Amino acid sequence: MFIEIMVRVNGEEKYIDSRKFFDYMIKEYSKVKYDGKKIEPYPDRVNKFYDSIPQELLTMWKKAYPNVDIKGECEKARVWLISNTNKAKKDFKGFTNRWLGKACQNGGYIPIKMEHQIEREVTKQKEYMKQAEQISATPEERKEEIKKIQEMLKTKRG
Repeated sequence: MFIEIMVRVNGEEKYIDSRKFFDYMIKEYSKVKYDGKKIEPYPDRVNKFYDSIPQELLTMWKKAYPNVDIKGECEKARVWLISNTNKAKKDFKGFTNRWLGKACQNGGYIPIKMEHQIEREVTKQKEYMKQAEQISATPEERKEEIKKIQEMLKTKRG
């Protein structure tokens, strides 16, 4: 298919090939200079960034966001970027930094091994039982209190 465009050059009207015109306009007015480089597809650029985050950057993020699971949140950010291509981002590092900031504001999350949680709960339960035994009445004291309550109820009825 061949399309021509009419343009005015120094007051004179001329028809030019649209492909040449658009090629010229892109090279002349484009903010990005590709210089023959081929741009990778968006998902490939996202994966390349998240697969090769420098250790120094991860360390900085861990210091800045101590209560956040950095690797887990980075994976969430990656999935969000790939699944929301209509909201494509250019600055993955900045986007991830903002993502981690929001995760930190929302309380963050650092996974705790389940064994440690269970051990902690068992220790709490044992401590509670020990305190309950010390505070509770002996069987004789309980029987005496029940008798007092029964006598009081009898006197109120009678």
